[in-house]
Amino acid sequence: MKKIPLYFAFILCSAISQLSAQEKIVNLFDSANVYYQKRDFKKAAYFYDTYYLVQKNDQSNYDTYQAAVASSYVNHMANAAYYIKRSGEIAYDYTAFYGFPGYEKFVNDTLHIHLRELKEWKNYITVLKYKGDSADVSIRKITAALQDTVGRINRNLAAEDIYWKKHAVNLNAAQLISKIKNSVVYPSISKTDFWTQYNIKVNDTLTVPFLVYIPKNYNRDQKTPLYVYLHGAVAGRLSFGNPAWVENSQEIKIIDKVKEQNAIIIYPFGKKDFGWIYQQQAFETILREITFIKSFYNINDNKVYITGHSNGGTGAFWFAINKPSAFAAYLGLNYLPKVYGSNTSIRNLGNVNPFFGISGLQDNVFPFKLVNQIYQYSASKGANWTNYAKEGNHGLAIFQRDSINFIFDTLKNITRIPFPNKLQWETDDVRNGRISWLEITGLDTTAKKADWHTALNPVLTQKEKTEQSDFNKNRSGAILATVEGNTIHIKSSRVKTLRLFISADMFDLNKPIKIIVNDKTILSTKVSSDKNIIVEEFLETRDRDFIVSNIIELKL
Repeated sequence: MKKIPLYFAFILCSAISQLSAQEKIVNLFDSANVYYQKRDFKKAAYFYDTYYLVQKNDQSNYDTYQAAVASSYVNHMANAAYYIKRSGEIAYDYTAFYGFPGYEKFVNDTLHIHLRELKEWKNYITVLKYKGDSADVSIRKITAALQDTVGRINRNLAAEDIYWKKHAVNLNAAQLISKIKNSVVYPSISKTDFWTQYNIKVNDTLTVPFLVYIPKNYNRDQKTPLYVYLHGAVAGRLSFGNPAWVENSQEIKIIDKVKEQNAIIIYPFGKKDFGWIYQQQAFETILREITFIKSFYNINDNKVYITGHSNGGTGAFWFAINKPSAFAAYLGLNYLPKVYGSNTSIRNLGNVNPFFGISGLQDNVFPFKLVNQIYQYSASKGANWTNYAKEGNHGLAIFQRDSINFIFDTLKNITRIPFPNKLQWETDDVRNGRISWLEITGLDTTAKKADWHTALNPVLTQKEKTEQSDFNKNRSGAILATVEGNTIHIKSSRVKTLRLFISADMFDLNKPIKIIVNDKTILSTKVSSDKNIIVEEFLETRDRDFIVSNIIELKL
């Protein structure tokens, strides 16, 4: 960093002495950006100046540009000149601001009107044009590489429905199950350690891109861990990000650590009207992307993890609450543990798959105090949830990765239990009625709730107001289920119909399966393997460690 002008240093020293009693350094950057977006340039300039005095090496050409603009509006032109000069010197970051194009943003921004008076402006804009053009060339190369289909897997005979339906005719049930588990042949691959872009058709009008990282030591004959990473800033994003911006972005570096596990990574794309906040279809598309990759690559079904930052972490929490069956564990980073658009059923966190979270103590987007209140309440109700608090703001996972990398060492040692002998599940939407071997398929929300089916609502303090938060706005149905040998014990509340997925790995199909609901035996019968169901269920999930032999439909 170049020598700071004397006037600039004096202002900064004065500011830091005033600030130290009221704000921590980790909060300065967020505050500067918040006030800039509000066009409160006096406060924005103050926080930028103070932040950059102590964080001299943490500069990007977007943030120093904003610092220059803010300074110019409060007539601190020496500071503005310094910042705009730095903006021209710093490496060009075309991935910042979640993919808004850099050069065009700067030259078309009307806020830089006062900067044009500076002699540094002309040199800055000239340098920026050169860097912008160079970045465009780089983007085109990255795009071409992502869309290059030569080095990746594009087809697998064993991925085709007709292949398995043919085997269902020619093999008996035991042979068919054995083939699914042990004899799927995956294509060889000529290239590793690269990102590639696939696309998935959602409906007739929408096709969604998603990226896949193939690790350096991928071996088609070895089961490979899989991580799904959900990016942040979904709520305000009007379009899908450019896939070419991802590989060099700061955010994707959050999960660099998992490359040491030789893991495959899926990076879905979301936006405001198709993201992991409200849209059921977007969540289900992510599950389809997982199934798609399992068709082509040798994935360890019991080591699939989903994580994300900010809105992405909230999306990971949604899966833990609503569709947990495919995952070994979940991780939210600087997230809000709340489901939008439906109930936030804390009861569903009491199953075997753990949820982990990491929150910044100075996060002013999803404040730690709020997150911790929900966490502490949930833990007291039996949630399988661990939340860590770390010094840092909302960018903790991005800019202080060393402090969060430990969690990936934790995740790699967690293996999914495909057939848990105890389950509890609650839903207000039967689209999200399944967990593992049990699915609620119909609700009777007019019925009286069972005594144990209580509403779990934490008491939260927000904006100096303390009240009980309504996490269960919609009427729901709930199930408690345990398995002992070939006997299934079920307690139900407001559930009309139920589906049980029977596996030969969980039950002895040579003996009757007994089902007791609310202390009454409603069924005791032998269940044989159905080859059509085996194939249909496998094609739906490509799960080789959870093979469904048959399905029992229950009316309660």
